[in-house]
Amino acid sequence: MREIRSLKELEVIMKALSNPVRMTIVGSLAREPKHIYALAKELRLSYPLVHLYVESLEKVGLVESTTGGVAPDQRERKYYRAASFRIELTPERLKEMYQEAKQDG
Repeated sequence: MREIRSLKELEVIMKALSNPVRMTIVGSLAREPKHIYALAKELRLSYPLVHLYVESLEKVGLVESTTGGVAPDQRERKYYRAASFRIELTPERLKEMYQEAKQDG
């Protein structure tokens, strides 16, 4: 399970999750892995938009991908699933992150 270690990392993850569509994508992928076309169809959004959202979620580690399965057109597809993560914020943990950032900076 992923652990958030810094204020900067927390900021990046919270920014990614601040968009309701991205949160919906993570929720959908937590139910079952999907390829982008299936996800776009489910959400009734364009393929390019869903692709951008999924890439941004993968970049921050909230979504993982794997290649597998063969589509009817004989191409392998890239499937995405929600990564295992837990966000637990307490004033004490934020204080620790702040102090660590202050020491590093």
